[in-house]
Amino acid sequence: MKHRIIELPAFSVVGMEYIGGAANDSVRQLWQRFLPRAAEIARRVDAEVLYGICARTEQGAFRYVAGAEVSSAEIPPGMLEIRVPAQKYAVFRHRGTVEQIADSFQAIYAGLLAQRGLEPKNGIDFERYDARFLGPDDPASEVDLYIPIY
Repeated sequence: MKHRIIELPAFSVVGMEYIGGAANDSVRQLWQRFLPRAAEIARRVDAEVLYGICARTEQGAFRYVAGAEVSSAEIPPGMLEIRVPAQKYAVFRHRGTVEQIADSFQAIYAGLLAQRGLEPKNGIDFERYDARFLGPDDPASEVDLYIPIY
């Protein structure tokens, strides 16, 4: 899996969240709820790009926000804003279905970072979906995975 190193300034994403362990819910169901409402988000930086933000709650639970980057937040009902801090990232390209993204993250953290001499930093990972994303079940879909590093 190829990678590149970039530094990004802080940015804001407005969207909807899933907290791991929520009964009768999943990240896939979150996207199904979010996509019909994505057009409600005003001041989007790029109307063709969506994000999957992976973070932890203060209690340590997995938190995932499906959303869009905004230049300033106007938060629709039932949505929230999450701020992604300025950070240096290793960016890996995932090619495959959405179900396989977890395997790509596992491969990155279990070996690819160390093989490339990169040290992960505790922070916010995210997925960036653009025109290369052809659908959740399309094996030709491409998604960029951003891993915070030192």
